[in-house]
Amino acid sequence: RQNRPDCAAPVAVRLIRIGRRYMDRKQKNVVIEEFAGVFSSPGVYLLDFKGMTVAQVTELRSKLREARVSMRVVKNTLAKRALKDAGIESFDSYFVGPTGVVWSSEDSIVPVRVLLDYLKKNDKVTATVKAGLVDGAVIDASQMAAVSALPTKRELQARAASALNAPIVQFARILNATPAKFAGTLDALREKRAKEEAA
Repeated sequence: RQNRPDCAAPVAVRLIRIGRRYMDRKQKNVVIEEFAGVFSSPGVYLLDFKGMTVAQVTELRSKLREARVSMRVVKNTLAKRALKDAGIESFDSYFVGPTGVVWSSEDSIVPVRVLLDYLKKNDKVTATVKAGLVDGAVIDASQMAAVSALPTKRELQARAASALNAPIVQFARILNATPAKFAGTLDALREKRAKEEAA
């Protein structure tokens, strides 16, 4: 019986071992079908996790789960077949080496924010976000910071709600101000009439 690998060992080593386990055609087709759906999500990002330890990957997965973001590792060959089935081009070239697929079915910006925030706070981690599929558009590593600065779905909803509420608030202020303004106008008219009568 083989000894269990040390938790501090590079995770890539363990993934290579797992990747060599036999999958029959039916299992492969299930994975391909599943990831064809994953690649149709609004926000999909590819993480090159080479050099990360199991502990670091576990911590990152926890951060992603808190944000309702998923992360899976799939064989590059199966990922490319899934992309083909999904009709997505120019994204398969990024499936080289150890690649983690990080995605959200709800938001296109949250995943990259979590990833970049984790990497920024853990500068010793050598992983990189090498590509993304944002609402169907392929982006590379140089565009990640700009994309992460875009508003999330929740932030857009908050802005929309704020825009809808703004006229109501403004209208309420106008209504509240009207009695005072009306009273001031009456006082001004009384004062004017009093001066005219005095003259």
